[in-house]
Amino acid sequence: MIHPSKLVAHRGYQAKYPENTALSLTRAIEAGALFIELDIQFSRDQLPVIYHDTDLQRVSGRSGSVLTMSRAELLDCSAYEPQRLSDTFIGEKISPLEALVDILVANPEVTAFVELKEESIEHCGRALIIASVQEILQPVAERTVLMSFDYPLAIAARQAGWPQVGVVLQSWDDLSNAQVILARPDYIYTNYTNIPDDCDLTSIQALNDTVLVTYEVATQELGQQLLARHVDMLETFEIESMQSP
Repeated sequence: MIHPSKLVAHRGYQAKYPENTALSLTRAIEAGALFIELDIQFSRDQLPVIYHDTDLQRVSGRSGSVLTMSRAELLDCSAYEPQRLSDTFIGEKISPLEALVDILVANPEVTAFVELKEESIEHCGRALIIASVQEILQPVAERTVLMSFDYPLAIAARQAGWPQVGVVLQSWDDLSNAQVILARPDYIYTNYTNIPDDCDLTSIQALNDTVLVTYEVATQELGQQLLARHVDMLETFEIESMQSP
């Protein structure tokens, strides 16, 4: 059994529900999650929605791009992952970022990792994205971590005074990247497969003042191995089974 303080629900309770939906995030919390993670893309009119891909096919079962549709149009689209979950959740819609505020207000013990996607950064620019997200999330600022694969965006969030910032490593060697260091991340995310097998995590100075989170962790056995190596937290689609005795 792994304590929920060590677990992050990746895109909510994705194993059982359509990812990045209000339903998936809420069900993850009901399953015991203290930390949830979600992805943000921006619409044609440069407004944030909770969504991972830019292409709508996989999650919404239709052609089109998030970047070329208005937010009003997107919020009318289903987010039900038809190939994986059939039509079971066809009534679930794409959510605006504001839905996260409601979820966190209702669950004051929960912290959210908000990943800002690179495609939308290119679409809108870093300044607009930071300003928009900060304005919406201000009521729950202390319990939201702004993070990205885009290191300059993490730096911009830090410089804008956001309380907690994270980076997702593009490669393990980027622990010594000047931009990563400048961001002073509270959290560093990496795929567990990026960590060299012979690496002693306790010897890496860059990890001394941050929380190391590994993702794509699907079993308790793997999770325990990573924790034993001094990984701090585990991101998983399997939030419930990772906590089972």
